[in-house]
Amino acid sequence: MAEQTDFHVPKCDEFRRGYEKYNQLERLGPIYFEALQIVSGNWGNPTAMASGIERLIRAWNRFYAHFDFSKLTDCINKNLALLSELKPRHISALSASDEATIRSLFKDFFEALRRTNDLAGSAVSVAKALSPLATHFLPLWDSNIALAYDCFYLADSADAPYIDFCKKMKLLAGKVADCVPIPDDRSLLKRIDEYNYSKYTRHWI
Repeated sequence: MAEQTDFHVPKCDEFRRGYEKYNQLERLGPIYFEALQIVSGNWGNPTAMASGIERLIRAWNRFYAHFDFSKLTDCINKNLALLSELKPRHISALSASDEATIRSLFKDFFEALRRTNDLAGSAVSVAKALSPLATHFLPLWDSNIALAYDCFYLADSADAPYIDFCKKMKLLAGKVADCVPIPDDRSLLKRIDEYNYSKYTRHWI
């Protein structure tokens, strides 16, 4: 895992401004915590867990919200043991040995979340599904954020760029860990996504 950064690393004041702007201006922000509560509160019940993920995708990526719910449920069930291992892990523990696992999960969820009308897939939806399942370990992204970190992707082959993005979020997390409240009411990766969304998606800062 390379330690040199090739992306912008904010100072604490910029990082805090980013996530504070997100929480002031993003009206759909609370839906993440609703979804996380559904997923965490029903861990081990794939159908209920899938309902939490569906809630988030319908709100945050609505153009890809019409997927086959049963396929998502089956995907969670298939990967539940693995997801249970990842759930308590922190991004700081990410290593090269995790790459095959992340790639497999990404591909499975990409297939499960394809739109039913045209079978189009969304790499953004995959990250939105994975984050509530391993909120400290698997980061959120969108196309603007991916581009800002030089992790441009084509939807059907986004697993490799997502792995690169995970590595960069590990590095960024190490740089900004002291910029957040301790203890906090959300994961460090969630704070990073709030900053990234404010800066690169909405240009609020």
